[in-house]
Amino acid sequence: MTFLHPWALLLLPLAMVPFWLKSLEGQRYSWLEMVPEDRFSDHINLLLKIVTAIIILSIVLAIASPQGSDKIVRKVGKGAQTVMVIDRSVSMDHPFAGDATSGRAGEIKSTAARRLITRFIDSRPDDMMGVVAFTNSALYGMKITSNRDAIHAAINAATSSGINQTNIGAGITQASTLFDNIQSSGSRAIILLSDGAGKLSPRVKERIKQEIKTKGINLYWIVLREPDDVSIFGKRIYPPDDGPAAIQLDRFFKSLKITYKAYEADNPVALQTAIQDIDSREKNIIQYSVTVPGHDYARDLILLAMILSLGMLVIKNFRVHTWETA
Repeated sequence: MTFLHPWALLLLPLAMVPFWLKSLEGQRYSWLEMVPEDRFSDHINLLLKIVTAIIILSIVLAIASPQGSDKIVRKVGKGAQTVMVIDRSVSMDHPFAGDATSGRAGEIKSTAARRLITRFIDSRPDDMMGVVAFTNSALYGMKITSNRDAIHAAINAATSSGINQTNIGAGITQASTLFDNIQSSGSRAIILLSDGAGKLSPRVKERIKQEIKTKGINLYWIVLREPDDVSIFGKRIYPPDDGPAAIQLDRFFKSLKITYKAYEADNPVALQTAIQDIDSREKNIIQYSVTVPGHDYARDLILLAMILSLGMLVIKNFRVHTWETA
């Protein structure tokens, strides 16, 4: 057992105060021998002092916040260790093209991403997930964890507005480092979600290659296309080291000789389909450890103090304050 506020234990001597103080309430008699001995009242008085001491002791210990020891529980499930790498450039706040015949703009890309990723997370309770966002540099969101509240908070932050730059290389390299301090569960993946691509320097390419291949990470790239964007699945062939940034990045990912798949989504339905396909691919048997916090005894102590205080109130009302005249 540990105490979060051990300094409060210095107040423990206060529990002896009820035994040091004497009650001033009573009646005066000229001759004490005429007063019969009342052992029952003496016992009740001692009991009240003991209960008062326990109440003070409970309050002091509650302030010290005693905590039980944490437990590490091994779990087995179906899923993967996944890091979501999310584009936070300002273009992510643009809407999808929408339906030209309806006259309405489509859903905002970042909003659709937040909604569908949240659904993806909730549908995979055994996954351990981390979050990285990127604009002109990588933005650490959340380490790889099974804490769903923390993951949702990181996703909400990662899908908020950013600036007009897309440094995918920094996002991927930052995501790969999240796997350093966690034991492999047997399935690892990076899901890259962006609406554009930037050029990678030879140094960054080499680092990505080393990180992903050494750590056995699968890579999925969901490209949120706008109508005039070049498709990475187009039939036009570009010379090596030439062509649109998205084409070059897709070509680089394919050259890594890893499990890699790219998707294009120009509307929320296509985005949902891509996420569902990733969901079906990354469902392997995994083992992972979960730290269960120790029991918080402070609440139990406060509850004990409240119950004893109510009991004392009842007993106090049963006291006889004066002798009745014969």
